[in-house]
Amino acid sequence: MRYLPAHAQHIGSRNYQQDCFGFADPEAQSFLEHGGFLTVLCDGMGGMEHGDVASQTAVSVVLDAYAQKTPEESIPEALERSVRAANQRVIEAALHLGSKEGVGTTLVAAVLFKTSLYFFSVGDSGLFHVRNGHLQMVNRPHVFSNLLDQAAASGKISRAEAERHPERDSLTSFIGIKSLEEVDRNTEPWPIAEGETILLASDGMFKTLEPVEIVSCLKGHPQSWPTALVSRTLAQGHPGQDNVTVATVTFDTGALGDWIPEVETSVFEDRPVVEPVVVPQPPSSHISGWLIAAAFLLLVAIGLGGLWYFSSH
Repeated sequence: MRYLPAHAQHIGSRNYQQDCFGFADPEAQSFLEHGGFLTVLCDGMGGMEHGDVASQTAVSVVLDAYAQKTPEESIPEALERSVRAANQRVIEAALHLGSKEGVGTTLVAAVLFKTSLYFFSVGDSGLFHVRNGHLQMVNRPHVFSNLLDQAAASGKISRAEAERHPERDSLTSFIGIKSLEEVDRNTEPWPIAEGETILLASDGMFKTLEPVEIVSCLKGHPQSWPTALVSRTLAQGHPGQDNVTVATVTFDTGALGDWIPEVETSVFEDRPVVEPVVVPQPPSSHISGWLIAAAFLLLVAIGLGGLWYFSSH
């Protein structure tokens, strides 16, 4: 049994990368026997200060806290403990930074354990199950549209009002909130079969691509999918393209075989925003030029001196 991770990430058209992700150690066999393989993805909230600090802190804390799981602790219990530890640490980070509004991030954590999936999510980053070419969203986003749709269904507002509401996509729960109550999780195993894949993504991907476009990228070896999805997202050319991150884990017993990427995933690594660099000429070229000029002037001086000498004598 193997868990095959893959990822791709790009800063989009933003000045800062506020997405963060992480994988557990796929070679830690003794831990895999009771803890499974953990993947975490967070999307720092751009409307708040230090979204990058929030996402990086949350990913690091969840990975470290979950690694402390014992065989006696269930996976759902360990996930909840780890996420709540991350929430507390992000709150503490906000206090340390002196942020009056706090800092926040979405979070989705998923564990593949043998033939089961367990997850815990807060916010609107997505967790998908890919099976036989079909894509199914596993978690439920925590956004204001849920309340608006409920109000429309009960006749309190019109469907048009619900669809046009300016705060429709606003988060109603996130890591960094003082009272973390709205979460999504499972306590009963979600079945995963051999060859199937879980896909975690920030909304920079699935709010840019239509479902049919996402599915069209799920071809070839599963470890090539994140690169294909990030590439397709960037190809849309949206001027306000958000950070985009995709992480996948495929459950494999060896039938898929080893995979060598045809395209280096490093082309999608984040690049810092810097001023253009003017590359100077190599120093040796300047030195050789001055030497030639000096030698020429010296020869001219010698020649003129010689003419003066002979003309005066």
